[in-house]
Amino acid sequence: MQNYMTRKQYDRHLEATKRTEEKLNVARKKVGEAASHGDLSENAEYDAAVEESGFLAGRVEEMKALFVGVQIVEPRNTAEGMITIGKTVSLRNHQTNEVVLYHVVGGGSVDTDNGEISFFAPLGKALIGRKTGEKVVVDLPGGKVTYDVLSIAFSESV
Repeated sequence: MQNYMTRKQYDRHLEATKRTEEKLNVARKKVGEAASHGDLSENAEYDAAVEESGFLAGRVEEMKALFVGVQIVEPRNTAEGMITIGKTVSLRNHQTNEVVLYHVVGGGSVDTDNGEISFFAPLGKALIGRKTGEKVVVDLPGGKVTYDVLSIAFSESV
């Protein structure tokens, strides 16, 4: 699957990957230290270190996989007035009338606390290619939700 990221997202994902690799190195050292304490069959410290090391190794591989064939998106070079990666979109929820703001980003580190949504996520997928004034119906874990696209702008923050 093709992956896209904004430059800021790419840099943030690279830093997150490096931090996770550092944690993995520490976890591997813990495995060696715990193994040096003797009988591994009843060594809870060893078991925990091995589990942590395995988890982090898998996470590093997942994170690195997102760099394979990645293309950097410059939002200002994308279609104006259309939702693409790197755009900020304002939506109104039909059911609640609540207005929400999302920054659409690619695959990689996503800062959901600051309103980022990946184009891999169900809502992100449904938004890509839409224009102001369109209705978007998306299947979310809680059921179908309908949004009106109120505005689309270039995002400097992602």
